[in-house]
Amino acid sequence: MKSIFNKVQQTAKQVIRNSRVNFSGNALNKNVSLSSNDPDHINKITNLMVDVIRRQRRLYRKEINDWQSARFSFYQAEIPRFYPMQEVYDDIMLDAHLTAVTEDRTLRTTNKDYIFVIDGKKDEKLTEFIKDQEWFDVVLDEAHKSIYRGETFIWIKDYEKGNIKKVETIDRGLIVPGQKILLRDINGNTGLDISEVNDVLLYANFYSDIGILEKAAVYTILKRHSWGSWDEFEELFGIPIRIAKIASQSESVKNEVAGWLEEMGSAPYGVFPMGTEVEIKENTKTDSFNVFFMKIQALDKELSKLILHQTMTTENGSSRSQGEVHENTLGEVTTSDRKKMLSFLNKRVVPAMRMLGYKIPDNAKIGIEKTIVAKDQIEIDSEILGAGYVLKQDYMERTYGVEIESMPGDNQTKDKQNPGKG
Repeated sequence: MKSIFNKVQQTAKQVIRNSRVNFSGNALNKNVSLSSNDPDHINKITNLMVDVIRRQRRLYRKEINDWQSARFSFYQAEIPRFYPMQEVYDDIMLDAHLTAVTEDRTLRTTNKDYIFVIDGKKDEKLTEFIKDQEWFDVVLDEAHKSIYRGETFIWIKDYEKGNIKKVETIDRGLIVPGQKILLRDINGNTGLDISEVNDVLLYANFYSDIGILEKAAVYTILKRHSWGSWDEFEELFGIPIRIAKIASQSESVKNEVAGWLEEMGSAPYGVFPMGTEVEIKENTKTDSFNVFFMKIQALDKELSKLILHQTMTTENGSSRSQGEVHENTLGEVTTSDRKKMLSFLNKRVVPAMRMLGYKIPDNAKIGIEKTIVAKDQIEIDSEILGAGYVLKQDYMERTYGVEIESMPGDNQTKDKQNPGKG
């Protein structure tokens, strides 16, 4: 198998050296067009349909054996496969708690003001290249998701010189793990070596090749089992059982009374023939649901620990001091994520932007604009003013977002310059 890949790599490199790769058509790099002029091209139509079928998401519920099979496909030595694990990830991300904690961690990194800086100072002109740009927001979001889903290739799909218009994430199922090769088809054995493409493909990997969801899958699947068991418990014991006793042995009468019981639904009354006795049996075990409830809570906590490294920002904390410790722990995780994001932006995105025609100086890089908390800044500025220093009007207006007509020393300066007026 390795010899096959070596041959593919040698031939593909010659195509890729032009720095542009056309990812389109039937599976990959095969343009497909169907029109009224070629209705008899059975092979073309067949290939297209097979390609569509292979790429359809399988929506059946994933179980532990699916997760184990996906791990085997990923870690096999010859040609590892990523698409079975990605299907497991798509399924477990339907879990509300897992969605919440992953989004929480992502938003703490992506919801920052990213700017271009030169020698530590913000450059407004360069910042316009990424400020309020949809493509840049997608890059931030998808790059950070590599923490959860593993290796990620972001394709700059549409651009003109100095202007990126649209980006798109390459289907992770096509990635050969750890080899920077894209399969032409998820079931095929040939692919493209994209290790040398660094302008239209942005490679992101913030955690590991397989992603942190490999560990989260087990908890989510077990949690789903508990929800299902709880639902069955509710059907069996949550609603009181109604038993009708009748004197008649007639099957028609029995069926009629059974129909009346069914039609009662949640109604607190019913009309039955004389001689019918209706008995309601309630479940006396009021705390049995805790078996499922406590297990679901425990699994949610495990997911919080895995993704956020703590639980109190998603659960009710017991004390302020403990809450601060947990918040600080999350802060360390977030700081690490932001450092990885800045490294990705400056080593991958900025060089790609230069290659695509953006005029970005060599000493310019992307940073995060510091957020000023007005209350804290007032205390700092008060200390500076108390020490006898003078703050500029421009600084005060930029920092606090207010318009200042004059500074305290302005009138004294004018009086000294015009002593005869008064």
